[in-house]
Amino acid sequence: MNKYRELRFETTTYPLPQCRALDPVLLKVKWDEIEVLSGDGEYRHLGTLPRPYTEKAIPIEWTDVFEGYLRKPRTVMYSDLARFMPASVRRFVQVEDIDLRKSRVALIRRLLDTHQMSDMGAALDTLAGHFDPDTVLEHALYAMKHPEFHPKPFAEAHTPMEIHGHTPDLRQYDAILGVSRA
Repeated sequence: MNKYRELRFETTTYPLPQCRALDPVLLKVKWDEIEVLSGDGEYRHLGTLPRPYTEKAIPIEWTDVFEGYLRKPRTVMYSDLARFMPASVRRFVQVEDIDLRKSRVALIRRLLDTHQMSDMGAALDTLAGHFDPDTVLEHALYAMKHPEFHPKPFAEAHTPMEIHGHTPDLRQYDAILGVSRA
C-alpha cells in the first residue's frame, strides 16, 4: 500500500480508497481475483480485485473515495480516480472556488448513500446550464427515480360522441344561480 492508497501487485496498480495510506495489507491471490485483507492481525476483508487478464472492471468504492475528498478537497483536482467519474460529476466537483468545491463534494458524498454515481451523472447532464445545480440536484435525482404517472386515456362508450371534448360555458350556470363575478 503506497501513500496514495494504491496497491501494486505484479505489473498492475489497483486503487484501494477504502484502505489507509501506508498500512500493510495481506493478499489472498487466486487465479481470477485478489482478496485484500487487513494486515493488523484481524484479517478484515478490505476488497476483492480482479486479475488483469480476466479483463473485468475494477470496482470503485465511491463513498470511500469521496470520504477522502472530504478530508482533503484539493485532491479532487489531481485524483486519478476522477477520470472514472461521469464527466458531468467531474466538472461539478472540480471547481476552483474551494468553498464551493467542499460543499459539492459533501453533497455528492451524502447522495452516494442513496444513489449511484451513474445516476448523478445523468441528473447533472439534465441540469447542464442550470444557474444553481447544487440546490436542484437532489430533486432531479428524485424525479428520475420516481417519474410522473400519466395514465393513458381509456375508451368509454357511455358518453355520446357529441359531448366528447365539450367544455361547458360556466357563465350560463352562474346566470341561472344568480352568481355575479365582480
